[in-house]
Amino acid sequence: MQNSPNSPRPSHARQFGPTQAAVQSPAVQNVVDQVVPALLERHPVHTFDGTAPAPDSVVVIDPDKVQQEFEGWGTSLCWFANIAGGYTDPLRTYLADLLFDVSKGLGMQICRYNIGGAGWGTLDIPNFRYGANVESFWGPEGQWDFSRDANQRWMLLAARDRGACIFEAFSNSPPYWMTVSGRSSGNVFPWLDNLQPRYQEQFVHYLAEVVRWFHDTHGLTFRTIAPFNEPNTIYWWAGNNQEGCHFDVSTQNTIITKLASKLEITGLTKLGVGISASDETSIDTAVLSFKGYSTEVKEAISQYNTHSYLGSMRKELRELVRPTQRRLWMSEFGCGSFPISSMETALELSSIILKDLNVLQANAWVYWQAIENSEGGTWWGLMQVPFHTGRYIILGKQFYCLMQYSRFIRCGSSILHSPQPKSVLIAKAAPDAARPNQTRVVIVATNALSDYDVVNFDLSKCGSSSLGDSKGCEVDSKGSEMNMEGTAMIDIHRTSASENCQKVASMQVPTPLRFGCALRPLSITTFVVTFEAAH
Repeated sequence: MQNSPNSPRPSHARQFGPTQAAVQSPAVQNVVDQVVPALLERHPVHTFDGTAPAPDSVVVIDPDKVQQEFEGWGTSLCWFANIAGGYTDPLRTYLADLLFDVSKGLGMQICRYNIGGAGWGTLDIPNFRYGANVESFWGPEGQWDFSRDANQRWMLLAARDRGACIFEAFSNSPPYWMTVSGRSSGNVFPWLDNLQPRYQEQFVHYLAEVVRWFHDTHGLTFRTIAPFNEPNTIYWWAGNNQEGCHFDVSTQNTIITKLASKLEITGLTKLGVGISASDETSIDTAVLSFKGYSTEVKEAISQYNTHSYLGSMRKELRELVRPTQRRLWMSEFGCGSFPISSMETALELSSIILKDLNVLQANAWVYWQAIENSEGGTWWGLMQVPFHTGRYIILGKQFYCLMQYSRFIRCGSSILHSPQPKSVLIAKAAPDAARPNQTRVVIVATNALSDYDVVNFDLSKCGSSSLGDSKGCEVDSKGSEMNMEGTAMIDIHRTSASENCQKVASMQVPTPLRFGCALRPLSITTFVVTFEAAH
């Protein structure tokens, strides 16, 4: 399945429906007849007309039920930045804007930078896919050259300039000359470690020196170093088309211990640099690796990373990590089962995000390869660019799916409990010092059905009183506190077959707020509800 370079770009059509008048409910303000016309042209919708729906059909949003604090969305820079960072302006600047500028694109706030192990004439170069030859800074004769990897470095610094604020350095493989096979692609026997034991100290020294150089030269501090990438697998064989290295769990224990010591000795710990692990390809394997870590190693790890390509043990991993009081990241996922112009690929991505944030309860969510090579015949990227020429850019439905989340759920938000975890994500925005009278709730609802899906939202517990402002409170007949003053602004954005994170409605309504609507078939809809306290 190869995407043609001449494939049409996704549609940007806007669709608006007829207007309708709002209907008042005796108990709460009913805004359905204002919201729905912009969402549904002629389809009947559920309204609260005095007869409350059954309790299990309402998504009750409680701002006090916080599941996890959220640090943001991100991408690995490997391997696209090794190519895109070398394009001339304005192309590379435009690509950086699409990824990291919230007003122009996705507004990603996390970057995972790949510390390479290739270059210097490695035998792997002819086999590597285009862009996968990420150069090592430390050569086989002991020489250091930090002018290498300039393209990926450009994209990293461009991300910082556009608002990215959390940085992680990760290794796919040690420098090839430290390996058993003499290749950074893996061992001849892929189930065996490829780092020579005699080079363990040099490996952790290499990682620490690169992180130190970025801090001293560019003023950029990596918060974590991830020394492994999908280590406990049999993927990484000599002659593969990308870098990789197997590490048994026992070896992981050794490397983490040595790296923790190196960070302490070099003063990097005092700069806030920690260790993340183990970045397994399967959540289930991440559980096994965690159980194989020693007590000392668990103390040394400041962040647990997992990829979510495979496995189902999200709850189990969450319950293992939570008592450690360490962060838990979903540090890599990508999908490409469907053409990038189809809603199927967007819905596949959304379903994983919902599982990872509602069930795994990850503190961050990071995409793998945000830009994919359209010449390679795969659809993994959020956007497609022919790497050799850069002559066009295709923004896929995956791009707009992630935008439905990343533009509105920002770093510092709190992920709230969702009564419908398979289809609805709910977040409470961090307080804004510039707007102390405002509070914001973001709802992202996914309809993977081929028909309309009716959803009802009860935000009567939200508003200025329940989100931190003492004004406008009364107690109802059941003794529950209600916000009786203030207003709410509802902004609605949608991605569907004909829309790409299109703003379809915006209205101001009094609170308390309770509304319902029917989601379009095969769509992702974001409701941004901003409460304004009464003055």
